[in-house]
Amino acid sequence: MSLFAVHISDGPLGPLAVTVGFIVAGLLLIPAVWRVRDDEVPRIALLTAAFFVSSSIHVRIGPTSVHLILNALVGVILGRRAPLAIAVGLVLQAVLLGHGGYSTLGVNTAVISLPALAARALFLGLSGQRPSHLRAMVAGGLVGWGTVIVTAAINAAVLIFGGIEDWRIVAATMFGAYLVLAIVEGLILGLTAGFLLRVKPELLGLKVGFGSTSMT
Repeated sequence: MSLFAVHISDGPLGPLAVTVGFIVAGLLLIPAVWRVRDDEVPRIALLTAAFFVSSSIHVRIGPTSVHLILNALVGVILGRRAPLAIAVGLVLQAVLLGHGGYSTLGVNTAVISLPALAARALFLGLSGQRPSHLRAMVAGGLVGWGTVIVTAAINAAVLIFGGIEDWRIVAATMFGAYLVLAIVEGLILGLTAGFLLRVKPELLGLKVGFGSTSMT
């Protein structure tokens, strides 16, 4: 297992944690795949690709590095479809890059998808119905930062309580590293939110001209 990977590989978790992970992931995927419209497919494919590629973008922190997650970006743009993009991206990462594991696909999907789903609602709550450019950027920054923190915390909890060994030191070290990454991801989502507000606010669930939000 890579020490600073937020994708848990095969081996560290016990059978109960692995089983629960697949159950939770399955429950998250049911609404994600339900009645996907044709016009949603390009958006889902684009965010799947972004999530997949993010695993190869590493941020240097001291003697090591961590990779981007971008689950906040996926969640804000895709809403309830986020687990679908994340699950497909994780499968591609495991098959093509050897990143993560096969037995832990359920756990990793659940760990990364749950904060992504919350990101959409939190962003809309912070930005308001008719946000200014600055407010959208601040909301995006806070959501991007907070989503990574929550993702790292859930991942650490899974290692501590579901691991076959004592992974507390590994979990704590990983969590500390991702505190720094959270700042980077906050900047990414903040800048992206500010840009999309100007060119295509509906991608953020906003209809600025009509003063309303969409929660698809």
